[in-house]
Amino acid sequence: MALADIKAKIKADSQAKIKAIEAENDEKVREISRKVNAEIKTVQDSYAARLAKEEPEVLRRREIVAELDAKRVDLGIRQRLVGEAFDSSLKQMVEMAPDKYVKFADKLMAQAVVTGHEVVFVGKNEKHLDQRWLDGYNASHNTSLTLSSEKLPRAGGFILRNDRIDTNCSWDMLLADARADIETEVVKRLFA
Repeated sequence: MALADIKAKIKADSQAKIKAIEAENDEKVREISRKVNAEIKTVQDSYAARLAKEEPEVLRRREIVAELDAKRVDLGIRQRLVGEAFDSSLKQMVEMAPDKYVKFADKLMAQAVVTGHEVVFVGKNEKHLDQRWLDGYNASHNTSLTLSSEKLPRAGGFILRNDRIDTNCSWDMLLADARADIETEVVKRLFA
């Protein structure tokens, strides 16, 4: 055999081996692709089944959260409105006619006085409860209450101090106390 024939034979054998290796690799690639595609389909099917199973629960949870948010907003609005109703009541008490204002304070004072020698504190902006009022109260009730020069941050009414015991008869406190008792009824009337 001549050298050219040997080279041709080696070349032909090499080409045949290359084609066989390529065919084998192509088959391996197709097999890997089939396995990967089968795995992808299995994962997709698994996620689709899981989604189908969990979707109603996710939607139900979203609905619950939305309802809770709506209730929270509604409650906030209701609380604000109830607060405004009580603020309006406080404003009405502060703006009460002077004679009614003083009569109301006199009734509270009569219930609050223990010794008749207490100190009376009024609010910074108090218009009706002053020394003249207290002098009249002392004269008609045979007490010797004194008006403090210290003014408190109260909307109206007074605080009566007997040694270290304070009796808070301020409009703020009266409404706060009443609020605890009547807030449920106020809510019913406002939102019925």
